[in-house]
Amino acid sequence: MKYEDLIDRVNINEEEFGLVECVYFGAIKKLELVQKDLNKLDDIQHVRRVIKPFLIQWGMMGRVVGREGLDWKKLGETLRLLENQFGKLRNKKFLTINFNEENISNNIREIYQKIRGIRYIGGHTCTPKILHLLNPEIFVMWDEEIRKKYHNKNGRIRDSPEGYLEFLKEAQKELKEALEDRQRNTGKGLDDVEEEIRHKYKNKTLARIIDEYNWIVAHPLKE
Repeated sequence: MKYEDLIDRVNINEEEFGLVECVYFGAIKKLELVQKDLNKLDDIQHVRRVIKPFLIQWGMMGRVVGREGLDWKKLGETLRLLENQFGKLRNKKFLTINFNEENISNNIREIYQKIRGIRYIGGHTCTPKILHLLNPEIFVMWDEEIRKKYHNKNGRIRDSPEGYLEFLKEAQKELKEALEDRQRNTGKGLDDVEEEIRHKYKNKTLARIIDEYNWIVAHPLKE
């Protein structure tokens, strides 16, 4: 992918949905503490008052997670038990993390599988949104249309732990191609190119930036 292709589509997304990004940034900010240590995750303060409203308001998952009787306590318990697995992914960078490394890939598969197993809350669209809130540097969100687009490139991408891992690899490849294109055209270092694009989009993570690109590609705006 060319850098300009990435920027053009992210700009469209920003123009269309930029006004609601305060909800996104607010949720990320409120979860900063638990992003560093999931043992500090509180079922009321963080799960019910941040994650649940985020999924309903920003993630447009109200029909699924807005119903009565969902086991939000189970989500909190599961996330705390995954602290070790999340810990192995902290301080990694999206451009350089090796998704083929056994320890990395096993942790991602296990995290996805455990959350996916929580009825309704762990749906195929909800799960990556929850993961992104807790590690916005590494986990990329998706929905059915985005998954279909990527499946056309890589048939192993599907709603499964292995399929999600393959999706992360493809998203990393796409983004890296774009930033390396910018690097070649400017002579800047790759770290400088990353800093440049993050600054351009209010310090959003690369995982969020490629998600915005994916959304516009998979959901083209109607004239």
